[in-house]
Amino acid sequence: MRLASLLLMLFLAMLPGCDPARHPSRPKALLIGLDGVQLEQYLLLGDATNLKQRLYYGKAYAGGINGKASEQPTLSGPGWVTLLTGVWSNKHGVDSDTESLRVDPAFPSLFKRLRLAMPNAYLSSVVGWSPLNTAFLLEDAHGADVRESGLSDARVIERTLQILANTPADFTFIQLDAADQVGHDSGFGDHYQQALRTLDSQIGHLLDKVDERRRLHPQEDWLVIVSTDHGRDYWGKGHGSASEQEKSIFIASNKPLNQELTELSIPAEMPGPNNLYGLPAQTSVAPTVLRHMGLTLQPEWLLDGTPLLGKTGARKARADEHKGRLRWNSNATGYLTILKNGQVVAQVPARDGQWTDPQGMERQNDYVLVLDGTPTAVRNRPAAKAFVIEESSY
Repeated sequence: MRLASLLLMLFLAMLPGCDPARHPSRPKALLIGLDGVQLEQYLLLGDATNLKQRLYYGKAYAGGINGKASEQPTLSGPGWVTLLTGVWSNKHGVDSDTESLRVDPAFPSLFKRLRLAMPNAYLSSVVGWSPLNTAFLLEDAHGADVRESGLSDARVIERTLQILANTPADFTFIQLDAADQVGHDSGFGDHYQQALRTLDSQIGHLLDKVDERRRLHPQEDWLVIVSTDHGRDYWGKGHGSASEQEKSIFIASNKPLNQELTELSIPAEMPGPNNLYGLPAQTSVAPTVLRHMGLTLQPEWLLDGTPLLGKTGARKARADEHKGRLRWNSNATGYLTILKNGQVVAQVPARDGQWTDPQGMERQNDYVLVLDGTPTAVRNRPAAKAFVIEESSY
């Protein structure tokens, strides 16, 4: 009898669902967008902030690479859409704050990708700056369960806490606008610091709610990312141009992130001001969320960003149009596969760090570099085409 009981217990333990340790985790993601927050100003609040005490964070850059096809204005429309799609505006098409613009359906946002992959997922977008929902992502995110726009920061936080408490909350994006408005009104100074202090407290409330959910639902695997759409100019009042300060942003997370955030990887021939382009790009946020949510990143998605969780693949993929050459950074010992416009064209040692297209780059091409199962894309600008970004600040 005792032997029979032991055998029954062993049998039950082997059944799917009978061992709690074997339950698949349920990924959840909360993306907190802080409009126009300068990291250096945030750090002036000291060591007792939620940013420093509860998150892993690092510098990053917005606005693409100056003088290359990825360059875009450091404005809210291009910045937020880049964060949510994982591609620069030369792909997603939102290259200004003009409200008639819509994201290119070929490069959908997290809302559409997650809806297609997870038809029953609970998706929310709660924002202060209305055009995110009412213009740029109007069609793209129409399938979201919650879309609310034009809310005060206090109301955004209130609604987010309700969503986290009362719904499945599979993916939630929020945008907090007050600090950006204070910056436009008064620049850096006491008012801006107070706005950041309020933001940090609000982040703390959200992290508390996530921790509460994790205690109540231990199978949930939560990723929280905090980032911003752009930096600010020297005075803190404007943005939109291509200065180092306006391009400087940050990415923070409740999870430790990989070496793309923690270790500089500098493109030798174009390091950028103070090695800016050795930092992760704004495009890294979307592939990080997609990977956390269980989606396999696909080469045909043409994502420009390096995911900050798991394998990085080839880092700092870029095109040298005049030499017809792709470049990347990697210390991997394996081989890298190169696709051009959807077709495999080469396999080269990852450590080579470069490959010359025998057909040159006189025309626009979409290249994808696949290493360790991780794709990263780059679209070249035709070699003969000049590129000038409009200098506009807001």
